[in-house]
Amino acid sequence: MQLRLQKPYGREQIAALIIYCCIALTLFSVIGVRALEVQAINIEAVDRALYTVITQKGPVNVESNDVLRIERTYTKAAVTGAPVEIDKIYTTKGFIYSSSTDYYYENTRQLINSVDFDGLAMWERENTTWQSVQPYAYAIGTPKSLIPWLFFLLSIQYYMLSIGGLALIILTFPLPWKELKEENRDKRLSKQPQEQDFSSEEQLSSAAK
Repeated sequence: MQLRLQKPYGREQIAALIIYCCIALTLFSVIGVRALEVQAINIEAVDRALYTVITQKGPVNVESNDVLRIERTYTKAAVTGAPVEIDKIYTTKGFIYSSSTDYYYENTRQLINSVDFDGLAMWERENTTWQSVQPYAYAIGTPKSLIPWLFFLLSIQYYMLSIGGLALIILTFPLPWKELKEENRDKRLSKQPQEQDFSSEEQLSSAAK
C-alpha cells in the first residue's frame, strides 16, 4: 500500500483561507453589533439643560455638561434629494444618533445648541480628545453588561479587516524572495542539460581513444 504525500499548501491557498476566515468573522461581528444595538426613539426636553432620551431599553437623562463631542455630516435624501443633516452626539452615557428627518429633531437641535453656539462641523468640549471619548462609543441606553461584548465585537472587526487586508496584499503581489528562488531554480535546471551534454561528449571521446 503506497502512501500519498500531501502537497503542502502554497502562499495563495493560505492567503485565500485567511481571507475567507476574516470575512466570516467580520460578518459575525457585524451581526452581533446590530443585535446589541439600541436605538433612540424620542428626545424630550425636561429643563433648559436637561433632556430625556427615550431608548428601546428605557429612558436616560442627559445634561448639557454630559456632552463631550458632536459630529455633523450632511447628505441627501434618497427619493427627494433634500439635504439631510446627521448628528452624532457623544456623551458620558453613550452616543446619540439623530438626523434632521426624525420627528424629535427639534429637541436634538436644542441639545446641540446648548453647548455648540457656532454650529461647527465637529465640536469638542475643552480638554477632550478622541481617546477620552472612545470609552463612550456605544449607543446610549446600552445595558452595562453588554458594553464589554460590544467592544469585543468591534475589536474583532478591526483586527479581521487588518489581517484580511494584509493577506489580500500578500495574495495580490508576489513575494520578492520567492521570485529570486524561482530564478535560481530555473538557472540550475538550465545548467543540467549542458552538464549532461558535456559528460556524454567526454565519454564518447574517451571511448574513441
